[in-house]
Amino acid sequence: MESVLLRQLRVLEGLVIVLLVVTAVLVVNLWFPFIPQRVKVLDAQQINIREKDGTLKAVLSNSEGFSKIGESRRQGVPFSGLMFYNQEGDEEGGLVYSGKAIPGGQDADVTLTFDQYRQDQNIYLHHEEHKDARMRSIDDGLTIISRPDQSQVKEEYTLYAAMDKLSGEERDALRLKSLQEGKISTRRLFVGDRRGVKDNTPYDDAGIFIKNRWGRDSIKLYVDYDNKPHLEVYDQLGKSVVYELKLQK
Repeated sequence: MESVLLRQLRVLEGLVIVLLVVTAVLVVNLWFPFIPQRVKVLDAQQINIREKDGTLKAVLSNSEGFSKIGESRRQGVPFSGLMFYNQEGDEEGGLVYSGKAIPGGQDADVTLTFDQYRQDQNIYLHHEEHKDARMRSIDDGLTIISRPDQSQVKEEYTLYAAMDKLSGEERDALRLKSLQEGKISTRRLFVGDRRGVKDNTPYDDAGIFIKNRWGRDSIKLYVDYDNKPHLEVYDQLGKSVVYELKLQK
């Protein structure tokens, strides 16, 4: 009888030792992972990728998380997606998307952005569509924007605020002066297709659209809704065509 009890005690001791070892391994792996973790489904609202020192490098988040990261530029925007950050923890761009049904149609946006250092995006690949009872528009393409250096951001947004208080010729004059001095951003290039319906008239222009550094139309090379090719070159202010390719009848 005593030998049976002794064997049972030894088995119990062995089980306790095994349990302690397994527990210790799991605890160590929790803080210093050495066993790859595999899951079939991960249900989360936000996933942060950080360096060892805690610097944020990427965020995969729902729309609620996006309203909290980079608040100064994205507060209230219903985007979800993936954002990237540089070595200093500043936003560098990402893949964002949104889309919902609205009265008369839909409103959706999918964009891959590349940000200038401590600035907003200056390169982005995008699909944008909007349809309601009055109009329909779809933009698919690559856009490049020229922006001031990050050291001029404060002055840049001060100028935007000043322009918002003006109207008509005064606003246009301040905008042109600011562009000529390189103090605000301007869209320089669009390569893609813009199509839709405006004022009950369909349009579909696919091509290359170049603006000068003043933000004025410079060169347009495109095919229109009627499948007619166009090559147009504008003056410095983008007001008149100085050269246009005419098709022979």
